[in-house]
Amino acid sequence: MDPEKPAARDELVSPPVEQPQDARSRKEPRLDPHGLPLVPQPTEHRDDPLNWHPALKLSIALQVSWLALLGPFASAVANPAFVLMAKSFQQGVVETSYELTLYLVFAGIGPLLIVPLARQYGRRPVYLAGNLLAAVTSIAAGYCETWAGIMVTRVFNGLGGGSVMAMGAAVICDLYFQHQRGVFMGIYTLCLTSGAHFAPLVGGFVANSLGWRACFYIPGYIQLGTFVLSVFCLPETLYSEGREEPYREQSYVQNISFTRSRVPAGLPRIRDFVRPFEMLRLLPILLPAILYMTCFGYGTVLFALTGAQLFTSIYGFTTPQTGLMLSIPLLIGGLIGELSAGWVTDWLSNRHAQKNNGERLPEARLNAIWGALLVPVGIIIEGVCLSHPETAHWVGSAFGMGIANMGLQITTTTIYAYATDCYKPQSVEISTIFNAFRQIFSCLISFYALPFAERIGIQYAWLTLALIVVVLLVPVLMLKVYGSRWRTLPSQTPPEQAEDHR
Repeated sequence: MDPEKPAARDELVSPPVEQPQDARSRKEPRLDPHGLPLVPQPTEHRDDPLNWHPALKLSIALQVSWLALLGPFASAVANPAFVLMAKSFQQGVVETSYELTLYLVFAGIGPLLIVPLARQYGRRPVYLAGNLLAAVTSIAAGYCETWAGIMVTRVFNGLGGGSVMAMGAAVICDLYFQHQRGVFMGIYTLCLTSGAHFAPLVGGFVANSLGWRACFYIPGYIQLGTFVLSVFCLPETLYSEGREEPYREQSYVQNISFTRSRVPAGLPRIRDFVRPFEMLRLLPILLPAILYMTCFGYGTVLFALTGAQLFTSIYGFTTPQTGLMLSIPLLIGGLIGELSAGWVTDWLSNRHAQKNNGERLPEARLNAIWGALLVPVGIIIEGVCLSHPETAHWVGSAFGMGIANMGLQITTTTIYAYATDCYKPQSVEISTIFNAFRQIFSCLISFYALPFAERIGIQYAWLTLALIVVVLLVPVLMLKVYGSRWRTLPSQTPPEQAEDHR
């Protein structure tokens, strides 16, 4: 590789030969508010996203978080209307829920093929194209007259919405230093998990007042409006120092255009599309991904997929009441969970660095992973309440759902922050892997949750699912103790080491 041709911060290439006389190695490192060297070290250029004004950074973080919220929101608005949709198409509620299942499958698979393009062409084109595709197909679903038409639109809706959801972690890493990422990663993950919780709050009343079709085209129009806003307000965050001499800083207009020269040139390689699969051999990625997908599936999707039928048959809820039940407890639990997650992981990381001569150990963040135990606690509470409606009020079920989602939010933020600390140059692949695991695992729940509960009873079925979460937490706790040692093993080296211009 030409040494005068700098690489993008996230571009994966062979390890560079050490050059101790490099002028950059003689610079005094810039320090964070704690007096420790910033990680990564920013360049001296104003168009480096790490050097952007905090207000601009925050606006971008909020935009990508909002986009992450819209995908699950659009997919789940129709959940409280499953009973109405089933009557309209003369089929069962379980069969109707398969439209959500299909969305989840393609929202998990699609980004594996699409998101690698964000490394080569930038984050912005993928965000815009994905959101536009999701908006158009969501609107189209509302006007479909056949069940087959709805299923087809959900395939493409999953491809677009999943691609948008899967890139937020990479953008947060583009914008923020390691000591800041926990807070802003938390904002992103809170929106990522809460989108599906806002949806029933809206969907129940929309379906009851305007019909189930409005549950598709109203979110679609919201996504379309967001697309227009993103065209002017969402700049590119993938950064390279450029190839021209002398260096020319990029303006904001260039950052929102498709002529920006800070993005790597050339066509993507086949390796770019298989790299996420190669990273599955890395224990700091694989073990947290398995725990995360299980907590997400049983800490929120389980309630969404079974709530319409269980709350209607057990408590006699109407469609709006079901929407409230599937929304408010989860929203409150997620918010409380995040208040105990993002800033806490930053504090844990900074405390470790201050005590160890500036060393920022990713495993320090895992001290917060104990919050994952709230997921099985909440699942068990809901299962017991649903099994004894004559003595347990529906408030108990709501309380269990809130506790489970509190644990899910703590788990999500901690795992995203930990994994991107371990392998920051591979943040695109990490986000894609987590998204694929979460979506594919969640879609399978609709096939066995209710049949399993009918066979052995809700209480024991939910207890079994809770125990699965507890068992899968153990390997991640082992990472907290042995992770730093495991990451030094030859088998745990990333597929290709990134050459970072920092």
